[in-house]
Formats: sequence, structure tokens, C-alpha cells
Amino acid sequence: MVKLLDTDIKTREVKKWQGVNILHFQGSSCSQKLRIFLKEKNINWKSHHINLVNGDNFSDWFLGINPRGVVPVLVDNGEVHIESNDIIKYLDNKFPSKILWPENETIKIEEFLEEEDNIHLDLRNLTMKFVAPTFLMKKKEKDIKNFEESSNFVEGIKDEQKQIQLKFHKNFIKNNGIDKSSIKNSIGVFKEKLTKINNELSKQKFIISNQLTIVDIAWFVYLRRLEIIGFTFKENYPYLSKWFYELKSNKVFLKETSLPTPLKIISSIYKVYLLFTGQNLKKYLNKN
Repeated sequence: MVKLLDTDIKTREVKKWQGVNILHFQGSSCSQKLRIFLKEKNINWKSHHINLVNGDNFSDWFLGINPRGVVPVLVDNGEVHIESNDIIKYLDNKFPSKILWPENETIKIEEFLEEEDNIHLDLRNLTMKFVAPTFLMKKKEKDIKNFEESSNFVEGIKDEQKQIQLKFHKNFIKNNGIDKSSIKNSIGVFKEKLTKINNELSKQKFIISNQLTIVDIAWFVYLRRLEIIGFTFKENYPYLSKWFYELKSNKVFLKETSLPTPLKIISSIYKVYLLFTGQNLKKYLNKN
């Protein structure tokens, strides 16, 4: 459980916040996962939207709450929790009305969520390549510099996760986007994971059992993003496809994972550009 120490929190005003406060971004996959979870659990929460496109996550104010510069963040009665899966496990225990992290499935859930977390940068690679133009995805150098110079302590020790985030954004600027080898590797990673999940879904209704769990929410969010990018599932992953479209019929799942209207328009135009310049997803899928 990643919970900040009092000395880690530099933006002191949040220490006075009461109730369940969520700092999130509409297009963040981890934020989408948490918002669906909160609605499934019927938990009342206060929204604090952090615009990642504008670089709000690299402001002194936000970095004083989460030194890693990522969303979502939970502030629960002044206590700050900063990792989405940890936040979900904490809230599932605190609000046991509808259990989405059942204790008897803990080992399986942690295994699947660890895999999901390990390939988060792969999802980011594909998102930043195929959803919108590079100039919209690129962070301002002044924001990166502010991030680099900000506090680097989580739970009282220097934080390695911040360096991973910093390296990603620096490489994105240096390479003017995501390089081809990273795209090919990320596509290969997802093909492997989708095959594994399809096999699991051939055995039962949901990924780890016949009961909806946080694993289903987490992987639905990833598949929804892959669908937006251009992946299709029916031909190669029939069980996964059936599961995905059943969950997609849930209005909450669909709404929380949809692109904002302005970005949806930009993304549609950008996909045409990628098609005519020979950089579209289909080209990479055929080569992979």
C-alpha cells in the first residue's frame, strides 16, 4: 500500500480535506479503472480533475501531493494514497457493500493486476502513437524540468518510480514520439496477454471466476483503449470478445472509457493522416 508519510506531502491544504477525494484525468486509463470501481461500489466521492494535456500533473501544487506526477490519487480524510490498485484495494476493504477484490481470490487478482501494471507503459506507447498527434502528447520542457527538480520522496525514501516516469517523457521529447521498435514490442506484449486472457475466459464467465472482480474492470479499460486505437478481438480472441462486448453494454463502463468529444474528433482526423502516411496500426499488426 503506497500511502504518503506526512513529511512527503508538500501541498499541505489536502491534509484538511474531508471524505473521499479523487484527483484524476478523464483520459487516464488508471483513472477510468478507479471511476468505474467507485460507481460499481456506489461510493460517494469528490472530484478534482487534473488536466494531463495541460501539464497540471507537473505543477508544484500537484507534485506536492503526488511526487510521481501521475493520477489517480486518493485523499481520504487528509491521508494520501497514490497507486490505483492500492487505492482500489483500500477502498474495497473500507466499503464492503459489494466486494470486487474477494479475499479468497487475492493471489489470482494480485497476479493479474501486477501484469496489468507492468504493461502500463506499453499501453501508453500505443496511446501516444495512435490516438493523437505527437505535438499534443508531448510535455513542455519547462514542465519536465519542474518535475525533475521537485521532491523525490515517497514513504520517506527516494522514489524509483518517478525516474521511470521522467525517463519516459524525456525519451518522448528526444525521439519526437514513440520509436518503431517500442511500438512493435508493445503490440507483441498485448498479443501475448490477450491470448492468456482469452484462454482464461474459455473456462468461466469472468477472467478469474464467475464473479465480476477488479481484474475485469482493469482489463476492460485496457481493451477499450486498444479498441479505440484500432485493435479488433473477435477473430483471434472469441471468448475475450464476447466478455468485452457484454461489459461494454454497461453504460458506466462505456461512458467512463470514451474519449472526450474534442479528442475523439482529433483522433479520427489523425487516424486518416496515419493511414495516408503508412503509419497506421494495421501496418504494424501485419509486420508483428
